[in-house]
Amino acid sequence: MRELKIFLVVVAFTALTYWGVEPYAHSIMKPHVSPANFNFAEEDLSFAKGIVADKEMLLVQAQKENNATQIENATKALDVAKENLAKNEALWASVEKIDFAKGDASKGKAFFEGNCFACHGLKEDGIASNFTDSSAYGVIPPDLSSAALLYDEKFLAALILNPALALKVDHKFGDAFIMTAYNSETSGESEEIVNQNIADVIAYLKEMALKFEEKENARIKQEVEEKYAKVEESAEKTALMEKETNFAKERMLFVESCGRCHDMRYDGFFSPSAKNDLKGYLGSIPPDLSMMIRSRGEQYLNDFVNNTQKLLPGTAMPRVGLNEATQAKVISYIEKVGDSKKEERESLGIYIMIFFVILSIFAILWKRSIWSKLH
Repeated sequence: MRELKIFLVVVAFTALTYWGVEPYAHSIMKPHVSPANFNFAEEDLSFAKGIVADKEMLLVQAQKENNATQIENATKALDVAKENLAKNEALWASVEKIDFAKGDASKGKAFFEGNCFACHGLKEDGIASNFTDSSAYGVIPPDLSSAALLYDEKFLAALILNPALALKVDHKFGDAFIMTAYNSETSGESEEIVNQNIADVIAYLKEMALKFEEKENARIKQEVEEKYAKVEESAEKTALMEKETNFAKERMLFVESCGRCHDMRYDGFFSPSAKNDLKGYLGSIPPDLSMMIRSRGEQYLNDFVNNTQKLLPGTAMPRVGLNEATQAKVISYIEKVGDSKKEERESLGIYIMIFFVILSIFAILWKRSIWSKLH
């Protein structure tokens, strides 16, 4: 009976820690936020409205305390939040007016060569970048061959119309962001012309993305086949080849999405942008992501990549803005590099639990055997 009481006490304290203390500590260290939403218009408007509501509550609280300084500060913060909401509403309303189905890839190429080419390359169409290092802007401007593979058309349109707002770095850079916005206000063109040009260039990027993906898949397939060329055919070989192919594709997407700023040292990848340039641009050196999956967790990364400001307000890191399929593959790659033993660890856990159950049974039987000789 005594042993049972001790056991129940241990179970009670374990349960309290597991279902009480640990979740509470987790909620403090990692506050709950709404999950990643890949409908970026919905996400941005909901997020902006949430900030307005928070600022309104702070103003009400300041008014209750009748603190003039706090009231003034809260009023200013509320005005900024409302202005940001209005900007987001205007941006996504503009995106909704674009008819992407009417995009003409040939005209989009001409627009790209006359505008985007100043900073961006498009190697899939033989267009080399004018910038080969990060000294000019703090980060190497991306080659856009994979852009339509990484992002959906509406996010690309928002990115063209107002890059700082779409990437959620307007609080840091404002109108001084390194990528110039293209809209009616900045170009002096009518809304109809702007919308058609955006539809055209996105159609062109989609066409190039298909070629890029096909070429990359062929390259990866060839490399994997050459690696296993001398291995006898078997189910194990097929499984290994498929595993390596998937990993290589995920790695390629990581490089295209995150590789201009972040290293992945555990996989031998280093960003081509100079660290001092990145620090000057963002204010600090972007972290190596090799162990990020273990320090932050999959859920945190999934939400953070989708909307950086939601989990780290004020950060200079731009929202990545990946579509759902690409983001899942990028996080899968980060997990495979940073937590390569996950499958082995989880499968081993079952055997460890079975071992402790058997050990407990033998321990109880041994105790009874010993004590029975003493009575």
